[in-house]
Amino acid sequence: MNLLSHAASDYLLQHADDPVDWRPWGEDAFREARERDVPVLVSIGYAACHWCHVMQRESFRDDATATLMNERFVNVKIDREEHPDVDAVYMAALQAMRGQGGWPLTAITDHDGRPFFTGTYFPPDDRPGMPSFQRVLDAVHDAWTERRDALLEDAEKLEAHLRGSMAAPAGRLDPLPADAALPDPAGDALANLAPRVDERHGGFGDAPKFPPHPLLRWLHLRHEPEAHGMADATLRAIARGGISDPIAGGVARYAVDEAWAVPHFEKMLYDNAQLLPRFVEAHQRTGDRVFFGAASGIAAWMEAELRLPSGLFATALDADSTNEQGVKEEGAFYAWTASAFDAAIRDALGEAEVPFARAAYGVQQVGPFEGANVLRVAATAEALAAQFDVPLPLAEQRLDAIRMVLHAARSARARPARDEKAILGLQGLAIHGLARAGRLLPEPRLVTLAQEAAHASLATFQQPDGTWMRRARGDVVGIPALLEDHAFFGLGLLELHRADGDPRWLDAARGQAERIVKDFVSEGGGFQSVARSASSPIDLTPRSVVDGPQPADTIAAAELVWRMARLDGNTELEALARGAVAPLATAAGRHPQALASVLAVLDFMRAPPRELAITGPDDAGGADLWDVAASLPLDAWIVQRATEPGSGPLVEGRDMVEGRAAAWVCEGYACRLPITDVDELGGALLVA
Repeated sequence: MNLLSHAASDYLLQHADDPVDWRPWGEDAFREARERDVPVLVSIGYAACHWCHVMQRESFRDDATATLMNERFVNVKIDREEHPDVDAVYMAALQAMRGQGGWPLTAITDHDGRPFFTGTYFPPDDRPGMPSFQRVLDAVHDAWTERRDALLEDAEKLEAHLRGSMAAPAGRLDPLPADAALPDPAGDALANLAPRVDERHGGFGDAPKFPPHPLLRWLHLRHEPEAHGMADATLRAIARGGISDPIAGGVARYAVDEAWAVPHFEKMLYDNAQLLPRFVEAHQRTGDRVFFGAASGIAAWMEAELRLPSGLFATALDADSTNEQGVKEEGAFYAWTASAFDAAIRDALGEAEVPFARAAYGVQQVGPFEGANVLRVAATAEALAAQFDVPLPLAEQRLDAIRMVLHAARSARARPARDEKAILGLQGLAIHGLARAGRLLPEPRLVTLAQEAAHASLATFQQPDGTWMRRARGDVVGIPALLEDHAFFGLGLLELHRADGDPRWLDAARGQAERIVKDFVSEGGGFQSVARSASSPIDLTPRSVVDGPQPADTIAAAELVWRMARLDGNTELEALARGAVAPLATAAGRHPQALASVLAVLDFMRAPPRELAITGPDDAGGADLWDVAASLPLDAWIVQRATEPGSGPLVEGRDMVEGRAAAWVCEGYACRLPITDVDELGGALLVA
């Protein structure tokens, strides 16, 4: 066992018995590299990464390769989900040098962590256009030995490039007052997005296709029919494609093809937490049951597959599992040969059900995934009823029976591994998604799951001294929280308050915003991804404004700070948040896919000031009034409930009216008379 044997990361533990003498990320590894006068080989991946597993089997478990690595390098293994700040630096280097990125990420650095070579997966043997990993190791060793000055010069140039790319964006960086006009890039963004729409298959651009979470959120916030059309077409393609699991629910990381038919099979918490409310919103707007089915599947999968005994959520399910021959294989748990599919249906339900089942799930004799089939919603119950000339209720009953048979048959297979660690920021995304979906449907069970995750997060990640940790696995909690952790968790708590009205979530969200302002405000304007007091072996501070699978952390932080500043009437912090977003408006109009979170937050900030306060206990009608408000999106509104006379600008001086709970609706700094009737409140909010 190497030095990873006591790690709390499932990914690091997967490598604990490699013959490679792996070290965890930290200053000790670089100190050793200086003492031995060798470069540092940094390998970054995550537990559910298929090609990470392949490279491990082919190279990191090969004795000859491990010997080369141990003799010539200090080898560091990093879980990107534990250290996204470090991953961001080396990913930026990889993209600068190679033009694209991905995992496993290989970076070879000098003694100060500055990379001079980067790559992704390397095979064990030479392939056309791709050298073997041993050849790469030999070449880097020779260059380090014979041409080190040139390598270090390259490292210095790359460092300068990275430092510039991570600097604050050009434009206004000082606080932007509330009365200063914000630009509106939405029209340009929609115009620039339209040519990227895949009219045939849904989504944007070519393969591979990833669910564009921040973009879908912004498109749903807009009022233009074309915006909703883009979002709904994408969500429908995801819901009916092989990327969605119609048997147990949940959505895979991405599709390898333009038609969303064949997924990369890993299932991530962050994808599903963000897609859940999008499917609910699309269902509410269109009434399409496909959206409702996808949302229900995600919620069921999150609870059944990722929920930990503590109430927190695990990070992911692996892409790989053991096939019938005992070999780890991507998609082995999910894929079906036509013969295996037919046999499962025939044995349980009879031969007559095979054609119906094949039509329902798109099963072909030769499927699209290496000859096997990836099940998908190929036909709705309505379509099947028409095709097989049966009443709709009977078609639905047959579908339910077939799904149960397939679920039982698949459950007998070896299951994919689960990444057991819980990440604070991902808990925030899960809380937000569950709370929003639960309040809009309404579905109390989803709100309960969000509440339990929030309680568990407060109990687990906050330390006695008031500091916050990022990662927990079992009883082991560690790694200081990053900006994304505070931002996502705070926004999740705000959404949970909108769902249940509990004032404790507002207080906890305020604490996250205060921590951001205290520790993460950047000297160059806006926010930075790591705390100012944080130490690292590399002297680069990432500051991301570009969305990835999750919203850009700096923009999420700006949204949280802005919302809490509006709630508390803090014009100084409101100006800070506006100043962090405003410089990016022009770029967001030109590049909406990369900066969709900027577009969404600008829409919130540009909207007329709208506030809703509901005061009074449940038995005085407060719960009924709150239910009306919770059933509506009210995205740009600042909302608060106080069951007792409260303090703060939004509820101060506002109490019940003649013994009844009251709602106070304000628009543009002008307030209506207090409302005590639920129908009147619903009408007032819909008009607004």
